[in-house]
Amino acid sequence: MKKKRNIWTTPLLLMGMLLMLTNSCKKDDNNNNPTGQIPVLTTTAVSNITQTTANCGGNITSDGGATVTVRGVCWSTNQNPTIADSKTTDGTGAGSFTSNITGLTGGTIYYVRAYATNSAGTGYGSAMSFTTINIAMVNIPAGAFTMGSPTSEVNRQSDETQFQVTLSAFRMSKYEITNAQYAAFLNAKSIGSNGIYAAGAYPTQILIDVSSGSYDWGLHYSGGQWVPVVGYENHPVIEVTWYGATEFATFSGGTLPTEAQWEYACRAGTATPFNTGACLTNAQANYYWAIPYNTCTNTNTTYPGRTQAVGSYAPNAFGLYDMHGNVFEWCSDTYGTYPTTAQTNPTGATTGSDRVNRGGCWNYNAQICRSADRRNSAPDYSSNLIGFRLVLPQ
Repeated sequence: MKKKRNIWTTPLLLMGMLLMLTNSCKKDDNNNNPTGQIPVLTTTAVSNITQTTANCGGNITSDGGATVTVRGVCWSTNQNPTIADSKTTDGTGAGSFTSNITGLTGGTIYYVRAYATNSAGTGYGSAMSFTTINIAMVNIPAGAFTMGSPTSEVNRQSDETQFQVTLSAFRMSKYEITNAQYAAFLNAKSIGSNGIYAAGAYPTQILIDVSSGSYDWGLHYSGGQWVPVVGYENHPVIEVTWYGATEFATFSGGTLPTEAQWEYACRAGTATPFNTGACLTNAQANYYWAIPYNTCTNTNTTYPGRTQAVGSYAPNAFGLYDMHGNVFEWCSDTYGTYPTTAQTNPTGATTGSDRVNRGGCWNYNAQICRSADRRNSAPDYSSNLIGFRLVLPQ
């Protein structure tokens, strides 16, 4: 007669039962995370930094044994931010993610780190710091003005036919965009020495050329980075094409000014050749002082012969600096003939190849600095004479 087998003496079954009991003892109260561990993750590099936005993200390498129910980045002006501060929410689960940080203030140092939450709690990546681009803006009120110049204005050109323009309110950069500000954009977009932004709206166009020689007041490309020439960090960016100015404006959440916005902002309520009146003196703008306007005179006719730091001269009534002289400024418009009827928020000609630039520059005489004077260049043209400024919606 066969002996009856006792299942408790079977080694494999006994080990299985012990394992079940052990695992049962490990379970926490919510029964969802046996190990009771928070997620493990890293914070990825901050990129695409503008005046008000930036991109950052994380890589969750371990969910801690339970599903990640929320993840994102948190940020603050204080070190080691938490989810009690500003934060994004960007899905669930482990792996990599990217977040768009918004609502930032220009010229401010922020700290950011990725976070991920499961049933055991919230884990954080290491904190990183970044500084937003600082572009001072001026509120330009809505209004109407007469664009162009009267036939009586000395040195008036034939393309300055007057017409009435009504504009909505907008914001304009207080100063011309500087070398330091433009370098920050180029480096944020990892644009190489050829100045081409393959991921941009104009992927085959050069945004900027390296400055050199006797006019070396712009940017160099060194060590994989764009850097301003020492001493010219706060001078207007030069050697920038219309494409380059437009890409920066898009990056900053704005546009180039329309030609109408530019002239309205330059005039700041005046109807004279300059926003300074009938004359533009050597104490009021950076231009070729040896040739003042009309019958005006200058106390100093030896001009600087180069760009000057932005804000070197007094602002106009709107609080805008260097609307006359220093560098010409790209506008968004295609160059063309003015309309003959009243316009509201005009955007320029619908056909043509050249783009408008305005305001005169360090190497041109006073008459070219007039509020109504118009210049045009091919959009791929770059020069030590041309820069730009930014417009944002109100």
